Amino acid sequence: MATVYEYKGASYELPDGLSNEAALTKIKASLGEGVAQPTAQPMAQPTVQPTAPQEPGIADMIKRQLGLATRGVVTGLSAPANIVTDFLSGAANVGANIIGSEKRVPYLSKEQSKGLTQLGVPEPETGAERAAQVGMQALSSAGGMAAAVPKSIFGADLVRQLPAATVAPMVAQPVAEITKEVTGSDIAATIAALGVSGAVGKFTGDVAGRIAAGKQPTTTMADVQQKASRAYTKVSDQGIELSGQNATSLVDKVKARLDSVDYIPENAAPIANTLKKYESIIERGNITFDNVEQMRRLANNLKSNPDKNVRRLANEIVSSIDDHVSTLSPKDVVSGAGGIDVAVKTIMDARKDFRNLSRASTLDNILNVAETKALNPSASESELIRQGFITLAANKNKMNLFSKDEQNAIKAVAQGSSLDPLLTLMAKFNPQRSQLITGGAVGFGMGSPETLKYSVPIAAAGYGADKLQALLRRQSAEKAMSGLLTETTPGPQPSYYSRGLLSTMMNPPQQ
Repeated sequence: MATVYEYKGASYELPDGLSNEAALTKIKASLGEGVAQPTAQPMAQPTVQPTAPQEPGIADMIKRQLGLATRGVVTGLSAPANIVTDFLSGAANVGANIIGSEKRVPYLSKEQSKGLTQLGVPEPETGAERAAQVGMQALSSAGGMAAAVPKSIFGADLVRQLPAATVAPMVAQPVAEITKEVTGSDIAATIAALGVSGAVGKFTGDVAGRIAAGKQPTTTMADVQQKASRAYTKVSDQGIELSGQNATSLVDKVKARLDSVDYIPENAAPIANTLKKYESIIERGNITFDNVEQMRRLANNLKSNPDKNVRRLANEIVSSIDDHVSTLSPKDVVSGAGGIDVAVKTIMDARKDFRNLSRASTLDNILNVAETKALNPSASESELIRQGFITLAANKNKMNLFSKDEQNAIKAVAQGSSLDPLLTLMAKFNPQRSQLITGGAVGFGMGSPETLKYSVPIAAAGYGADKLQALLRRQSAEKAMSGLLTETTPGPQPSYYSRGLLSTMMNPPQQ
């Protein structure tokens, strides 16, 4: 007998008594499915040892750096145009998005970058390369704009402007990368980059300016007086004299100035005696510059007179003589042995020294703190000097002797630095300035030693604040004084904060 089995849709008759597994084996064997096919053994492949990447050669490195520099110069020079066109493209794309259009205007900066890459110009890969790249771009764009419009703000003060414009984007690049890594936001990275750019630009511009200027010698009152004295001697040695008419005019100006400040001969006998000596000098006709210096010295000696009124009037006489001499012209003098040409040149060369002496007298009168110190012993010298600048700034007649920039310098000293209000408040707790503070601290300390933990640090902070304020005021006053005495007060400087900000906007960080 036979049993019929089905396998894959076909019927097979096999002898009875076979198990299903045996029957399936016979069917597969008849179909050839159960015969094991020899499998090909893969040939053994030789083992390949991994090789370390080769370091680029010197030539390759130079070639890459030249390529990166080329990319920086090209993108930097075109940055002014790119920022404008990219803004217009962005505005156009926003408008297209609003009206539902799928058309987009390409950004020129991106197209330029793609084009450079297609030409084989390398792209920056590391953070250092990206920072150097934006620095090169910024320097190129700043230099290009300075060359294109040299008379604009972009062409002014390149010693400060170029470093500020270059360094700001270089610092902004890593700041933007770190911010993006932490926050994941492009907007946050851009804001952080712009925020740091302004501060870096200002700092770099200021440092570059100080390096370029070098350490400038400080001019003192004594320096100006010595130079003026040498100028008097030089003019006198040339045999140049004041004409009799000009000498009379000098004395008339002195008398008019004294009358304008309430001079009463009976109340100031030394001043009246000095004026009599002036009259005897000008009676000779033409007078030498030795005579002029003698007239000034007679008045200057009275500035140490015990009488306050005499000192006040003596200051006015000295200032009047200095003002007159500083405005002398060749027609006011009689030439000496060297002739009129030598006289003209000598007088014109000496006028600056005479004029500076006149300004020095004005400053000396206002900033002489000895008398004020005697009236207010507890006041610091720096505070009295600043008070002198405040008095000068309030005197319109005196301020007219100075240029606009010099007036601004005087007002800056009078106003003090941004730290001045805080330091003034803290300095009130300096024990040296207030016996009440000292007595209170000691009294409370004896009554309750626990309070010393608070009173001693407060007193120490007050002492430190007072000394710091004195140092800052003294430095500010000395710097202003030096410029005022030599007519070298600088004008207002451009804002390097905004320059650093603008440079980063034109050369944004690569993200």
